[in-house]
Amino acid sequence: MRRIGIIGAGQAGLHLGIGLVDAGYAVTLFSDRTPEAILNAKPMGTPILFPDALQLECNLGLNFWDEQFPSTDKIRTEVCNPEGKTALVLSSNLEQPWQGVDQRLKFSTWIHEFVKRGGELVVQAMTPKDLEECTQSYDLVVVSVGRGSLSTIFERDAQKSKHDEPKRHIASAIVTGLKADTVDLCTAKMTVIPGVGEIFQYPFYTKGKFSTLVALEAYLGGVMDQFSQVQSGQQLLEVGKKVIQHLKPEYYEVVKDMELVDEQAWVNGKITQTVRQPIGRLPSGAIVMGIGDVVILHDPIAGQGANCATKMAHLVKQRIIEHGNQHFDESWMQRVFDEFWNYAQYSHALTDCLLTPPAHLPDIMVAMAENPGILRDYLNGFNHPPSLSTWFFDAESTKEYLAQKKARVGVSSQPDQLCLVER
Repeated sequence: MRRIGIIGAGQAGLHLGIGLVDAGYAVTLFSDRTPEAILNAKPMGTPILFPDALQLECNLGLNFWDEQFPSTDKIRTEVCNPEGKTALVLSSNLEQPWQGVDQRLKFSTWIHEFVKRGGELVVQAMTPKDLEECTQSYDLVVVSVGRGSLSTIFERDAQKSKHDEPKRHIASAIVTGLKADTVDLCTAKMTVIPGVGEIFQYPFYTKGKFSTLVALEAYLGGVMDQFSQVQSGQQLLEVGKKVIQHLKPEYYEVVKDMELVDEQAWVNGKITQTVRQPIGRLPSGAIVMGIGDVVILHDPIAGQGANCATKMAHLVKQRIIEHGNQHFDESWMQRVFDEFWNYAQYSHALTDCLLTPPAHLPDIMVAMAENPGILRDYLNGFNHPPSLSTWFFDAESTKEYLAQKKARVGVSSQPDQLCLVER
C-alpha cells in the first residue's frame, strides 16, 4: 500500500486526503490544530463554492449541509459610478446553486470524517525540517498550507504572477441580524464602486445556523480602506457599518443591526495574488509537491480560491492513482501542475480582471444589463473560467462576442454613465 503524507487540513489537503483514503491509500494528514481548535478559532477565509466544486465534494460524500442550508440560487450586482450612484443593476437566477459554508465547521467535520474512513491524523505544526523526515517515510509528500514558513520553500513564479503587492484590503464577517426578507437574504449580492471597492453579501451556513457573510474589498488608500487598525471582530463591524453608511446609506439600513455569529467570526487582511513553482526543494535535495493555496493563491474577489483548490486536489488524486507504483519524481509533479494550470490560468485571469478592471469591462457590464444571455455566460464563467477565454479577457474578443450577441458596445467612452477602470 502506497503511503502519502499531506501537510495541511484545509480545502485542498482534506479533499485530497479523503479521496485517497477512499481509493485504498495509506494517508497521514498533518494538521497544526485539532478539529475542536479549528471549530472554535477564527476562519482562515470565507469562500463561496460554485457547482463543479460542490459536485466534487458530493462525489466524495462530503456535502453534509445540503439539507440544512438552502443554497444561493439568485444573484444581484449593483454597478455604481465612482461617486457611488447606481449606474446598472444586473440580476439573474443561477442555473445551478452556489453555497457558502463556514470553513471552521467544514474542516473540523471533514477531519473527523477522514479519520472515520481510515486516515491517520497527526496534530503537529510542521517545519521544513519535519518535511525532510516525511520525505523518508512517505512515497509522496504534498504540502497544502498556503501561509507561513512552508510556503517559502516554493519559489514564486515571476512569469505567472502579475502582482507583487496586494490590490485590496479584505474585511469580512459572518453575521446575523440583517434587515431583509427571507428571499432577499437567500440572494447573493455585490456592489461595485469603481476605484473604491466592492461590498458582498452572501447566504452562509455556520455551526448549525443560517447566517450571512458580509465582506468588503477596499482599494488600498481609498475611502473604504479603514480596516488597518482593526483589532477585534466588534471593531471590524463598527468600522464596516460606518463605511457602508458613508458610501451606500440605503444599504446601511440593512446592516446597521448586524451582529457576529460568534466573537471569532471575522477576517481582516490583504492577499497578494501569487503563483509559485509546484516543487518545493529541501536542503537535503528532497522534493515535495505543492497544491492549493501554496502554489496558486487568489485574491477572493472572484471566489476562485477554494474552488480552484478543490479541483486541483481532485486532479492530483486522479494522477496519483493513475501513476500506480511508479516513483513520484520532479517531472511527474511538474506535469500534473502544468495540466492544472491549463485550467487555473483562467481563474487567475478572471480575478485579475476584477482586481484591475480593463477598459472594455464597462462594455460588458452594460451588455449584461441588456442581454440576459450575456449575464448568464458571465456567471457561468465563475464556475468554469475557461469558458470566458473566448470573449471576456481582451477587448477585441469582447467586441466580436458582443457583436454576435447584438449588444451595445462603446459605453466605456462615456465615463459619466459607467467607468470601472482605475484612474
